[in-house]
Amino acid sequence: MDSYVSKGWRGFGFMLLMTILYNILILITLRFTNSYIVSSLLKLILVSCNIYQVYYMLLYSSLKCTFNEENLVIYAIGSLKKIIVPLNEIEGYTMSTGTIKGVKLNGIATNSFALGRFVIDKIGISRMFVTDNKNIVYLKTKDMNYGLSPENYEKFEETLIGHDVHRVEWKYKVNNSYNLHKDKYFIFPLMIVSIIILILTLNPFILYLKHMIPNTMPLNFDANFTPIKMGTGKQFAFTQMIYGVLNMALLFCMYYASYFCAKYDRKSAYKFIYMSLFVAMIFLIMQFKILINFR
Repeated sequence: MDSYVSKGWRGFGFMLLMTILYNILILITLRFTNSYIVSSLLKLILVSCNIYQVYYMLLYSSLKCTFNEENLVIYAIGSLKKIIVPLNEIEGYTMSTGTIKGVKLNGIATNSFALGRFVIDKIGISRMFVTDNKNIVYLKTKDMNYGLSPENYEKFEETLIGHDVHRVEWKYKVNNSYNLHKDKYFIFPLMIVSIIILILTLNPFILYLKHMIPNTMPLNFDANFTPIKMGTGKQFAFTQMIYGVLNMALLFCMYYASYFCAKYDRKSAYKFIYMSLFVAMIFLIMQFKILINFR
């Protein structure tokens, strides 16, 4: 069994530096923030950012691939990430060197390394496992391309040829006809987030009209969830409705971002709707927490 590792530490240093800078920036902002909503969102961003960065640092430092009689197998983080590419599905390969040019759909990258899903110029949609841009091997299959940067790229190329995989050139066309509104995996979360935003927006208004909100309600909180500004029930309802409108605007932006991504890669389009869903859920939970504690 032939095994090939990927080398290149510039990308790891870049990700480590960015992680440190993100943490410093967010922690400093938290230090001077006295708003419960902003503080809660920043803490969630801090946790998510660190998980995201650590995952890609582990991925970067552990990449390798092996050949057997039937498959090319890409490993990372031990065997936690394992991608099997049948050799009989590889239609060909091409080589590239220098700056990686393309559109990032998800992942992390600079000009010299790329991890994640990208639309690479003249190549198309590719799952990138490239730790160094000196010698990149792109593998073409029917549904997906793969970008690799084996340290011993010459032997890697010989192994491909030995398995009857030869160098080819291909052209990539953008799929402008893809319709997300027919995709149940997109429509379902879109419906859920729309319902949540409607509840977030209309619930305080309905409660106010039914006189189910006290005359005095907190409008703002410090980081410890202690009220720092009080107002009338009407002001509370209006403030919560503004949060609902802001979430509608976010959903609108995420919706069109999804359509932009869908013409390149369907799965990458889902993340924008889930981002909107996540934010709307946070605001709804906060609204219910206020109503439960202060009604």
